[in-house]
Amino acid sequence: MNMMDYIQWRGDLPFSACGLNEVDNLIFSTLAYLDMGGLVSADGAQTQTLASLCEAYFRAGREKMEIMPDRAALLQAAANSIRFRTVAVRWFVNEVDAARQLQFSAVTFSYSEDAAYIAFRGTDNTLVGWREDFNMSFLNETPGQNAAAAYVERIASLFPGRLTVGGHSKGGNFAVYAAAFCDPSVGARIDRVYSNDGPGFRQEVAADPRYLAILPKTEKIIPDSSLVGILLSGREQRRVIQSSAKGVAQHNPFTWCVLGPAFEEADERTRSSIFMDDTLSKWLASLREDELRTMFDVIFDSLQSSGVKTLHEIRENKFATYTAFLKAISKVDSGSRSDVAASLQKLFGSGMDVFKESLHHGENAGN
Repeated sequence: MNMMDYIQWRGDLPFSACGLNEVDNLIFSTLAYLDMGGLVSADGAQTQTLASLCEAYFRAGREKMEIMPDRAALLQAAANSIRFRTVAVRWFVNEVDAARQLQFSAVTFSYSEDAAYIAFRGTDNTLVGWREDFNMSFLNETPGQNAAAAYVERIASLFPGRLTVGGHSKGGNFAVYAAAFCDPSVGARIDRVYSNDGPGFRQEVAADPRYLAILPKTEKIIPDSSLVGILLSGREQRRVIQSSAKGVAQHNPFTWCVLGPAFEEADERTRSSIFMDDTLSKWLASLREDELRTMFDVIFDSLQSSGVKTLHEIRENKFATYTAFLKAISKVDSGSRSDVAASLQKLFGSGMDVFKESLHHGENAGN
């Protein structure tokens, strides 16, 4: 049973009869990935209900451009349910700026007159979006995180009711950051913060008193083989849940197992998730900020020089992209290329260290 099944089971109960729960949170976070440009305006002039948005979305043929068809199906299922069809969809923004290395999108779902869910989109299909993800490893704040805090403050000035903030993947990171670093008067109005398999932060951010202050309101939900939600530091208590998929495919929220109005708990994280967590933590700790910056700048600058703008273009033209990438990276100065090679070698070394440590612990446990 997943969130689609949940809508069939719970869809006849309005929010007035049963309030927002963690599965509703995931539904709103997933709907935030939809292209609502031109259908829901940033200034509130084009407010839609989920039912009217669904009609406009399919009339415009947006579902044909969706890289994950399940999202359009989720919109349709929600729009046909009593629970979701009258939810107001407002203040949609979408910014992708290669120069600023920014990929940011958010939308607000008002599910009652006095309560709204602010949903931040996770990483999209653009190279810029993925670059911002990696920038989090050496920046205490990114343009997208700052935009998230500003968005929450703006919505709080427009909507007088209670607020819940959340998102999936990078959107979860944005939600936690926004709740922690928005104006304190706005933060006081936030009831709950959801990070759905969202990455964490640099240690400096995770030690900030403003971040620590919102932890009691924060819920971080990760599948048992999580590879994204384990990244970077964080002190949010992780709730580990079951997924119908394996490995990296668990990041897909449609694979998350639902039981009634909640997710199915998992006993513990898988060994592969723990191994990757330990490996990446050790690797990141072994690199200086300038080494991380150089590595990701070289990789993404070379990809951009090859002419690709989206992951879809890379998948569709693997050979051409690879050839152009090699040509672009050959023009990078030899010192930077050596730095990148050394950083990647440290990643391999970290993995070997973690593997040896696990063998050592296993031997001790057997004695």
